[in-house]
Amino acid sequence: MNIPLGLAGAAVLGAHGIGHVLGWLPAWGLATFEKVSTRSWALDPLLGDRLGATVAGALYAAPTLGFLVAAGALATGLPWWREVAVASAITSLVASALVPAALPTSSLAGSTVVNLAVLGLAVWGAPTLAGLAQR
Repeated sequence: MNIPLGLAGAAVLGAHGIGHVLGWLPAWGLATFEKVSTRSWALDPLLGDRLGATVAGALYAAPTLGFLVAAGALATGLPWWREVAVASAITSLVASALVPAALPTSSLAGSTVVNLAVLGLAVWGAPTLAGLAQR
């Protein structure tokens, strides 16, 4: 029985989701962090600073919620956690590409690694909690 591995995966997904608050809290004016910016090289020229920041915040808020939901689903053995995690990883990568300065460089790198790992596991098959328990 390998339930701790599934719970560890859920913890990683949950922590990764919480890390996205660094992107949406400042974008929506709820917090400020040193050495980060919510300015987007793509959104601001197209939408303006205020609307660009609002959209950037939404792009970072969606993976916060998505990864937390995926973590809960994985921890409780629900099979659809993968779909939610993949959608969250893709959204996170888009947010990181459009607003890279929203996260410190080390956080941006770590976030990218986790997102790519989630996508890789989705392609090559991540185990379900029930499947782990049978091993």
